[in-house]
Amino acid sequence: MEERAFEEAVEPAIRVRERGGRLLAAGGAVRDFALRSQGRVCGRLPGAGDLDLVAFGLSLDGLREALGPLGEARTAFRREGGGGDGPRIALVLLKRRGVRLEIGLPKTARPPSAPGAPVVPLTPESLARDASLRDFTVNALYLDPLEGALLDPLGGLADLEAGRIALCSPGALSDDPVRMLRAMSLVCRRPLVAGADLLAETRRQAWKLGEAPPERLWPEWRTLAGSPRPHLGLHFLAESGLIALFPALDALRDLPQYPHYHPEGSVWNHTVLVVQAMSGLPLPDRDRRERLVLTALLHDVGKATAARAVRRDGDCSLVLYPDHAALGAPAARGFLRSIEAPERVIRPVVKLTARHMDSAFKTLSRARLRWIARELAPDADLEDFWAVTVADWNGRRPWPEPYPWSLEEFLEPVGGETGPPPDLVSGRDLLVELGVPEGPEVGRLLQLVRQESDEGRISSREAALAFLAGRPGCGGGASGPLRGASGGARS
Repeated sequence: MEERAFEEAVEPAIRVRERGGRLLAAGGAVRDFALRSQGRVCGRLPGAGDLDLVAFGLSLDGLREALGPLGEARTAFRREGGGGDGPRIALVLLKRRGVRLEIGLPKTARPPSAPGAPVVPLTPESLARDASLRDFTVNALYLDPLEGALLDPLGGLADLEAGRIALCSPGALSDDPVRMLRAMSLVCRRPLVAGADLLAETRRQAWKLGEAPPERLWPEWRTLAGSPRPHLGLHFLAESGLIALFPALDALRDLPQYPHYHPEGSVWNHTVLVVQAMSGLPLPDRDRRERLVLTALLHDVGKATAARAVRRDGDCSLVLYPDHAALGAPAARGFLRSIEAPERVIRPVVKLTARHMDSAFKTLSRARLRWIARELAPDADLEDFWAVTVADWNGRRPWPEPYPWSLEEFLEPVGGETGPPPDLVSGRDLLVELGVPEGPEVGRLLQLVRQESDEGRISSREAALAFLAGRPGCGGGASGPLRGASGGARS
């Protein structure tokens, strides 16, 4: 994506140069271009279709006038540092053939778009100043779309070659504490690790992340969840001390587990391995990947408050958390709301967390799988459940064998269906066809039909009506306990 984005910046760069200015690309697209130039990555890197640029030598009005003939050059505003009280920065937005160009003025000691702000020409000093006010040196690289030259005022290319994320300045994290979380998401996406200075500074200033607007946290966590190596971000989270800002995760680090089933150690160790196992599954859909990686992250958060069954098993302490799945659902919801995750993510993650033990030590019959599918619907399905089960099983090291069933084998009892089958009869059928009075009896009868269908004893609307016709409460008969073919009372 970045090559085409640079191509779309050529004509704007010409227009800016004609007015005495210079337009340079900056940020992540230039970093990724440099990574490929160094041979640090092969193939295409995923891109968002956006390109950040800096216009030197023009005012904001002059920039808009220069770009006006190329299309609608509209002004947008954002807060520097992302906080509600940070300086207000103006940008010019221009869309060209699917590429969104975000063009700002050079960063200076005072907001560059403020009234009366001086025009900043391109000089080595102004470029170094702009770079020093950015986050990491690998993101403080510039590319001239007209000449194809890389400009590197802070040694970002050397840090890129070393695979190191380093701060642009000692105050970079104070200027914007969310940059600490951005480092977490960056190590997941690119072949980079946090440098010692960045880790030390993050440990010193981690508490400041608690002052950041919550809505700015979700984009970084979403990036981690959609990345190819999310477990590396979790290692950074723990090593940097940022994990203390997320109590639901921090509480897992010292929780013991039964060594026979969890030789990897603590619940946190298991969680990181489950996230790693999940990211290795074939999950091409981005939305599915996000919600499943977050489920892997949060599936055991209920263990922090769960009852502990502890007894001796030879030389080992057997530690179990029998109610952790149910307790994990509200804990997962609390974490996701604290980072401003959207409801479309929260609902499936919470359901999958609550149900993730439903296959443990149980026979996955047709009836059982259909029951699980109904519990998850409409926010998740059996394919999601299979992925969580696989990752949870494989998230143990060392473990003698991987999860034994493929998705196709897992779904075989339900004929490959990932969701619950449609009901054979509706409440209206019971009211009209069988004369069942409105009330809780309707729900109990529908549930009884679902059970019979799930166990394969009825498979059509006609069979369902015939099955119910002789039941108490149908056809005007007296109501009473409902009993299935097995004779067990249903309530």
